Amino acid sequence: MPPAPPDINPSRQVERIREILVGRQMDSVERRLERLEANLRPMPTQAPDDVFEIRLANYEQRHDLKLQELRDEIDAEKARRVEETHRLAGQIQAAARGREASGLEAQAELEQRVTRWLESWNQGFRQYLQQRETHLISEMRSELEQTKAWVNSRLESTDDARVSRMQASFAQLAEAARAIADAAAQHATPSGGIR
Repeated sequence: MPPAPPDINPSRQVERIREILVGRQMDSVERRLERLEANLRPMPTQAPDDVFEIRLANYEQRHDLKLQELRDEIDAEKARRVEETHRLAGQIQAAARGREASGLEAQAELEQRVTRWLESWNQGFRQYLQQRETHLISEMRSELEQTKAWVNSRLESTDDARVSRMQASFAQLAEAARAIADAAAQHATPSGGIR
Protein backbone atom coordinates (compact mmCIF):
# COMPACT_ATOMS: atom_id res chain seq x y z
CA MET A 1 0.00 0.00 0.00
CA PRO A 2 1.14 3.37 -0.64
CA PRO A 3 2.27 5.41 2.18
CA ALA A 4 -0.38 7.38 3.80
CA PRO A 5 -0.30 10.96 2.99
CA PRO A 6 0.63 13.23 5.73
CA ASP A 7 -2.20 14.45 7.64
CA ILE A 8 -3.15 17.67 5.88
CA ASN A 9 -6.29 19.51 6.38
CA PRO A 10 -8.41 19.30 3.24
CA SER A 11 -9.29 22.97 3.32
CA ARG A 12 -5.66 23.77 3.53
CA GLN A 13 -4.98 21.58 0.54
CA VAL A 14 -7.63 23.35 -1.46
CA GLU A 15 -6.09 26.63 -0.45
CA ARG A 16 -2.70 25.49 -1.58
CA ILE A 17 -3.95 24.25 -4.91
CA ARG A 18 -5.72 27.53 -5.38
CA GLU A 19 -2.50 29.46 -4.65
CA ILE A 20 -0.60 27.38 -7.17
CA LEU A 21 -3.21 27.85 -9.89
CA VAL A 22 -4.07 31.42 -9.07
CA GLY A 23 -0.42 32.36 -8.59
CA ARG A 24 0.48 31.18 -12.05
CA GLN A 25 -2.50 32.93 -13.54
CA MET A 26 -1.85 36.06 -11.51
CA ASP A 27 1.65 36.28 -12.89
CA SER A 28 0.24 35.94 -16.41
CA VAL A 29 -2.46 38.53 -15.71
CA GLU A 30 0.06 40.98 -14.22
CA ARG A 31 2.38 40.63 -17.22
CA ARG A 32 -0.50 41.21 -19.62
CA LEU A 33 -1.64 44.19 -17.59
CA GLU A 34 1.86 45.72 -17.71
CA ARG A 35 2.02 45.25 -21.50
CA LEU A 36 -1.38 46.88 -21.95
CA GLU A 37 -0.43 49.82 -19.77
CA ALA A 38 2.78 50.27 -21.77
CA ASN A 39 0.85 50.23 -25.04
CA LEU A 40 -1.85 52.60 -23.87
CA ARG A 41 -1.48 56.26 -24.67
CA PRO A 42 -1.65 58.57 -21.75
CA MET A 43 -5.23 59.53 -21.13
CA PRO A 44 -6.11 63.22 -21.13
CA THR A 45 -5.97 64.62 -17.70
CA GLN A 46 -8.24 67.60 -18.46
CA ALA A 47 -11.84 67.62 -17.64
CA PRO A 48 -14.34 67.32 -20.54
CA ASP A 49 -15.13 71.07 -20.30
CA ASP A 50 -11.45 71.91 -20.76
CA VAL A 51 -11.28 69.67 -23.84
CA PHE A 52 -14.32 71.44 -25.32
CA GLU A 53 -12.75 74.85 -24.64
CA ILE A 54 -9.50 73.76 -26.29
CA ARG A 55 -11.38 72.47 -29.33
CA LEU A 56 -13.41 75.68 -29.43
CA ALA A 57 -10.24 77.76 -29.23
CA ASN A 58 -8.69 75.73 -32.10
CA TYR A 59 -11.86 76.20 -34.14
CA GLU A 60 -11.80 79.96 -33.46
CA GLN A 61 -8.16 80.14 -34.54
CA ARG A 62 -8.93 78.32 -37.80
CA HIS A 63 -12.00 80.54 -38.29
CA ASP A 64 -9.91 83.69 -37.68
CA LEU A 65 -7.28 82.48 -40.15
CA LYS A 66 -9.91 81.76 -42.80
CA LEU A 67 -11.56 85.11 -42.12
CA GLN A 68 -8.22 86.92 -42.47
CA GLU A 69 -7.53 85.04 -45.73
CA LEU A 70 -10.97 86.06 -47.00
CA ARG A 71 -10.35 89.69 -46.02
CA ASP A 72 -7.00 89.61 -47.79
CA GLU A 73 -8.66 88.20 -50.92
CA ILE A 74 -11.37 90.88 -50.76
CA ASP A 75 -8.76 93.63 -50.33
CA ALA A 76 -6.76 92.25 -53.28
CA GLU A 77 -9.93 92.12 -55.40
CA LYS A 78 -10.81 95.70 -54.40
CA ALA A 79 -7.31 96.86 -55.34
CA ARG A 80 -7.55 95.02 -58.66
CA ARG A 81 -10.95 96.58 -59.39
CA VAL A 82 -9.75 100.08 -58.46
CA GLU A 83 -6.78 99.60 -60.78
CA GLU A 84 -9.08 98.33 -63.54
CA THR A 85 -11.42 101.30 -62.98
CA HIS A 86 -8.51 103.74 -63.30
CA ARG A 87 -7.35 101.98 -66.47
CA LEU A 88 -10.85 102.16 -67.98
CA ALA A 89 -11.20 105.83 -66.96
CA GLY A 90 -7.93 106.57 -68.76
CA GLN A 91 -9.16 104.78 -71.87
CA ILE A 92 -12.47 106.68 -71.76
CA GLN A 93 -10.66 110.01 -71.40
CA ALA A 94 -8.34 109.14 -74.28
CA ALA A 95 -11.34 108.15 -76.41
CA ALA A 96 -13.13 111.37 -75.45
CA ARG A 97 -10.07 113.44 -76.39
CA GLY A 98 -9.88 111.53 -79.68
CA ARG A 99 -13.55 112.12 -80.35
CA GLU A 100 -13.20 115.79 -79.47
CA ALA A 101 -10.26 116.13 -81.85
CA SER A 102 -12.07 114.19 -84.57
CA GLY A 103 -15.22 116.22 -83.83
CA LEU A 104 -13.30 119.45 -84.34
CA GLU A 105 -11.80 118.06 -87.54
CA ALA A 106 -15.24 116.94 -88.72
CA GLN A 107 -16.67 120.35 -87.86
CA ALA A 108 -13.90 122.14 -89.77
CA GLU A 109 -14.38 119.80 -92.75
CA LEU A 110 -18.15 120.35 -92.64
CA GLU A 111 -17.65 124.12 -92.50
CA GLN A 112 -15.33 123.92 -95.52
CA ARG A 113 -17.81 121.80 -97.43
CA VAL A 114 -20.70 124.15 -96.59
CA THR A 115 -18.57 127.16 -97.52
CA ARG A 116 -17.63 125.59 -100.87
CA TRP A 117 -21.27 124.68 -101.51
CA LEU A 118 -22.44 128.21 -100.64
CA GLU A 119 -19.77 129.75 -102.89
CA SER A 120 -20.75 127.41 -105.70
CA TRP A 121 -24.44 128.17 -105.18
CA ASN A 122 -23.73 131.92 -105.05
CA GLN A 123 -21.71 131.74 -108.26
CA GLY A 124 -24.45 129.73 -109.96
CA PHE A 125 -27.09 132.18 -108.76
CA ARG A 126 -25.06 135.13 -110.09
CA GLN A 127 -24.71 133.40 -113.45
CA TYR A 128 -28.45 132.75 -113.49
CA LEU A 129 -29.15 136.43 -112.71
CA GLN A 130 -26.68 137.56 -115.40
CA GLN A 131 -28.30 135.26 -117.96
CA ARG A 132 -31.76 136.37 -116.90
CA GLU A 133 -30.73 140.05 -117.15
CA THR A 134 -29.15 139.52 -120.56
CA HIS A 135 -32.25 137.67 -121.75
CA LEU A 136 -34.60 140.41 -120.47
CA ILE A 137 -32.52 143.15 -122.13
CA SER A 138 -32.50 141.16 -125.35
CA GLU A 139 -36.26 140.63 -125.15
CA MET A 140 -36.83 144.32 -124.46
CA ARG A 141 -34.69 145.38 -127.43
CA SER A 142 -36.49 142.88 -129.64
CA GLU A 143 -39.86 144.21 -128.52
CA LEU A 144 -38.66 147.76 -129.14
CA GLU A 145 -37.50 146.88 -132.66
CA GLN A 146 -40.79 145.19 -133.39
CA THR A 147 -42.74 148.15 -132.02
CA LYS A 148 -40.58 150.54 -134.04
CA ALA A 149 -41.18 148.52 -137.19
CA TRP A 150 -44.92 148.40 -136.50
CA VAL A 151 -45.02 152.13 -135.83
CA ASN A 152 -43.07 152.86 -139.03
CA SER A 153 -45.42 150.72 -141.02
CA ARG A 154 -48.40 152.50 -139.50
CA LEU A 155 -46.84 155.88 -140.11
CA GLU A 156 -46.43 155.22 -143.76
CA SER A 157 -50.14 154.78 -144.07
CA THR A 158 -51.12 157.99 -142.19
CA ASP A 159 -50.75 161.70 -142.98
CA ASP A 160 -47.49 163.58 -142.60
CA ALA A 161 -48.25 165.93 -139.68
CA ARG A 162 -49.71 163.28 -137.56
CA VAL A 163 -46.99 160.94 -138.59
CA SER A 164 -44.31 163.38 -137.54
CA ARG A 165 -45.84 163.79 -134.11
CA MET A 166 -46.26 160.06 -133.73
CA GLN A 167 -42.73 159.47 -134.86
CA ALA A 168 -41.45 161.97 -132.37
CA SER A 169 -43.49 160.39 -129.58
CA PHE A 170 -42.36 156.90 -130.47
CA ALA A 171 -38.80 158.04 -130.88
CA GLN A 172 -38.96 159.46 -127.35
CA LEU A 173 -40.51 156.23 -126.13
CA ALA A 174 -37.83 154.17 -127.87
CA GLU A 175 -35.12 156.45 -126.52
CA ALA A 176 -36.53 156.10 -122.97
CA ALA A 177 -36.70 152.29 -123.29
CA ARG A 178 -33.13 152.22 -124.63
CA ALA A 179 -32.00 154.42 -121.72
CA ILE A 180 -33.67 152.07 -119.25
CA ALA A 181 -31.99 149.01 -120.83
CA ASP A 182 -28.59 150.75 -120.88
CA ALA A 183 -29.00 151.86 -117.26
CA ALA A 184 -29.85 148.29 -116.24
CA ALA A 185 -26.79 147.01 -118.09
CA GLN A 186 -24.53 149.60 -116.43
CA HIS A 187 -25.81 148.77 -112.92
CA ALA A 188 -24.97 145.11 -113.34
CA THR A 189 -22.03 143.95 -111.10
CA PRO A 190 -18.76 142.81 -112.75
CA SER A 191 -19.56 139.19 -111.72
CA GLY A 192 -22.97 139.39 -113.29
CA GLY A 193 -25.19 140.33 -110.33
CA ILE A 194 -27.14 143.53 -109.85
CA ARG A 195 -25.70 146.18 -107.55
